Amino acid sequence: MDKRLTPDPPVGLSASSRVEKVLDPAIERVFAHYGLPISDDPLKRDSRPRLPRKPTQLSVEDKLVAASSVLQSAAATAYESADQLDGASRKLAMGAVHLIELAQSWVDSVLDDELVTR
Repeated sequence: MDKRLTPDPPVGLSASSRVEKVLDPAIERVFAHYGLPISDDPLKRDSRPRLPRKPTQLSVEDKLVAASSVLQSAAATAYESADQLDGASRKLAMGAVHLIELAQSWVDSVLDDELVTR
């Protein structure tokens, strides 16, 4: 007689639907913040990256600051990738790091000029 008593689940929402009800607004805020489309089909993607806001709503300085942030992330990613490689592959990845850093210096110089002219 190995019969165990299992209580009935609570009436109302299931545990998974309660979690979904709490997470849905948070997920929508994250998607809205990053300008991502909310789709029922996760495999259907637009190949073009989307900006968080319409570019016309951002000043030139804000656009450059955003570009600078993206370049910093790209440089860190490329550098970490290069650390995992050796030989010609490492040189190629480090070349990408240097190109990103060069672009970063151009953006920084424009930002510095913007601050000086104000």
